[in-house]
Amino acid sequence: MHEIGTAPADFAEFYRTEAARVQHVMCAFAGRELGAEAAAEGFARMLERWDRLRELGPPQRRAYVLTTAKHYARRRAEAESRYIGLEDRPWTEPSADDDGLGRVEDSLGLEAAVRRLIDSLPLRRRQVALLYFLHDDGYAQIASVLEMSESTVRTHVAELRKVLQPYVRRFQQIMEASEHGRA
Repeated sequence: MHEIGTAPADFAEFYRTEAARVQHVMCAFAGRELGAEAAAEGFARMLERWDRLRELGPPQRRAYVLTTAKHYARRRAEAESRYIGLEDRPWTEPSADDDGLGRVEDSLGLEAAVRRLIDSLPLRRRQVALLYFLHDDGYAQIASVLEMSESTVRTHVAELRKVLQPYVRRFQQIMEASEHGRA
């Protein structure tokens, strides 16, 4: 294990070349604050295991840091969601004739289904989905960050659109029902 400030030169070089890219991906995945914290944690864990992991190639090192950071972000988000006090949760008793409740339930169920779908995708397609749909990055920027061709990014996005199309239609139906319910 290495102490702070005594990182091996090859780790320092790896960090210099990959830190911005990893942080960008993690901020797209988990938001700015948690993403930056998770990226730092991923590199810290890599440094702890550097003696065993230094022989990996740059793509495998980056994948290790990203996977570690992603797991850290998920654990933190899950832990934080468990400890929200009841007094911090807004609550009003829905009335029996509140037709908006069904739309909210539909919307939450739809969101959970989309999250499960994205989580089930292969790593590269999931990364493209997060950067394209959530972070609004362009094809060229995603290609640069993930070290793939723009045509590969376009293919991933086209396939993602096909898979997500039924969810988008359902979302539009929920929104239209909300519009008609308000009018």
